[in-house]
Amino acid sequence: MPGSTEIRQGLETRLNELGEFIRTQREVASMSVRRLAEVAGVSNPYLSQIERGLRRPSAEILQQLAHALKISVETLYVRAGLLGGLGGAPLRFLG
Repeated sequence: MPGSTEIRQGLETRLNELGEFIRTQREVASMSVRRLAEVAGVSNPYLSQIERGLRRPSAEILQQLAHALKISVETLYVRAGLLGGLGGAPLRFLG
């Protein structure tokens, strides 16, 4: 069973990865931090903190960011650990 240090490190890693993913999607969409923040309805500093892995956005904020970036909400939920299989692993759909 993981200890509190391991859990904290896992959360920090996931937040950093989520932030990097959001930054990459923003860059692919050719949007500035300011523009994405405006379209998503969040503050510029808050979005910057999310991208740097310093803040844990709520499901509602992730939904607003996904809409603004024109990507699926589920993609951000999986990246944030809100959706997943056992141990927080991403769900895999077979078909």
